[in-house]
Amino acid sequence: MICFMENQGDRPSTIHADEALAPKGPWKFIARAARGGFSFWGVQLILAWAAFQTLTSLSWTEHLGAKLGNSSLANNWGELLTARDLWEIMENGGLRHSPLGFWTTVIGIAAILWALWAGWKVQTEIVGVKASLASWLIAMPVALALGYLPLLALHASLWNTLAFLSGLGIQFLGWVNLFGGALLRMAFASALLLQWWLCRIDLAHQTPRNTQEWLAHLKDSALRLWTSPVQWGNIVIFGVAARVGLAYGVLFIAWEWGGQTLDLLWAFALLQAAAAAINAWIIGWTLRLTALYWKHDVEVRSEIRSLETSVKRKSG
Repeated sequence: MICFMENQGDRPSTIHADEALAPKGPWKFIARAARGGFSFWGVQLILAWAAFQTLTSLSWTEHLGAKLGNSSLANNWGELLTARDLWEIMENGGLRHSPLGFWTTVIGIAAILWALWAGWKVQTEIVGVKASLASWLIAMPVALALGYLPLLALHASLWNTLAFLSGLGIQFLGWVNLFGGALLRMAFASALLLQWWLCRIDLAHQTPRNTQEWLAHLKDSALRLWTSPVQWGNIVIFGVAARVGLAYGVLFIAWEWGGQTLDLLWAFALLQAAAAAINAWIIGWTLRLTALYWKHDVEVRSEIRSLETSVKRKSG
């Protein structure tokens, strides 16, 4: 973007020459975003996810034990269940009409809302805007309208590519399709959340008051995601892979240990809590990165629009 110079004979400069205002992709903020994970709201985010992972599991275990009653299955915790055992739990245990239980559902919803609000506060404190509930809610349909179809098209193209490769008959490619397909589904959901995070900060910063401002908000929010698709794609994929790896790593360890004793079951619960806390820290890292990227992008776009206005006035 050319800056207007007072002396028309001077060589024009660009905002790229100013390091503070030079456009930057999200990768530039990875190191800065790593800091602040244990701020007040960062800790709240970690506690919320740990509570969701552990308290819902313990509550469901209690619910399952109450439903099983005098069933012999209650004496075989930690052992491999057969298809007949599962059928007995669902049918004779009465879980078909109440699979989770009242308290598991209540705790799960409360913990998720706690985590979502803590994540919102993590972002707003970084950029210095009010954590508005209205902006938080309005941004949801806006993000779906902006991101769902293009992300779905990208997901479908990558999914079909994996399916084609797995059809070549090479065993390794079949495994890539199996695990890659699962990661793609989770990455699709994570990318939609990323679009929501970008939209809600922008709405909290300045609520559009007319059609022109709404169009500017939609354009800027979309460009913030799609002008750096490779960088955002890597952040999303590696973030999903790290979180899934931790979760399945805990399950693998629990499978190896078995659950024949109460101590082993408690150890498994603590491992789940630790994995959930680390996953929450990774989510907080991405939230902070998104906020830092948005803040810099707003400064760059504001400077560009200011320079465009100045040039038009001078030339007019």
